[in-house]
Amino acid sequence: MAIRDIGSLRADIGSLRALAAGAIAAGSMLVMSGSAAFAADPAGVWMVADQSATIRIEPCADGYWGVIDWERQAGIDSKNPDPARRGRPLLGTPILIGMKPGEANEWQGKVYNPKDGSYYKASISLTNPDALKLEGCMWVFCGGETWTRVSGSARGTTGAGAQARDAHPRSVCPPQSPGTAQAPRRN
Repeated sequence: MAIRDIGSLRADIGSLRALAAGAIAAGSMLVMSGSAAFAADPAGVWMVADQSATIRIEPCADGYWGVIDWERQAGIDSKNPDPARRGRPLLGTPILIGMKPGEANEWQGKVYNPKDGSYYKASISLTNPDALKLEGCMWVFCGGETWTRVSGSARGTTGAGAQARDAHPRSVCPPQSPGTAQAPRRN
């Protein structure tokens, strides 16, 4: 009888091992499918927190860049530190500059604030596929806001800057010097 019990015990242990292996495999597949469904990519059009503008973000040769793609009310870049750029429309103005990968699901670079004409160290991260968190710091003071992904958005602006745009708007990427490759565009 003892031999039969040991055999039965071995069979039970084998069954438990098979069950555990199956559970681990299923869990791994679930994790992998979840991460594939949420591949971190900040490219796209994002509505800012106060819903006054959208920012179009694209991958460029030196990181992700984002420009003002739409404004509720047309604005002028009156506080720009470069006198040659003061007075230009805000539409098309680079806001996110050279955002390069930092930690997982985070990009670091600069943000331009047209309200005060200053550039700040900043980071962006995706909290989920449709929410982008922007954080910037000036000295020791930091702040941030969450932008929402816009799907099927119309391009252009209202007011004085309203103009028809083609289906493929100009790239947000800065001009490259000759011989520098530019990241491929995604549409």
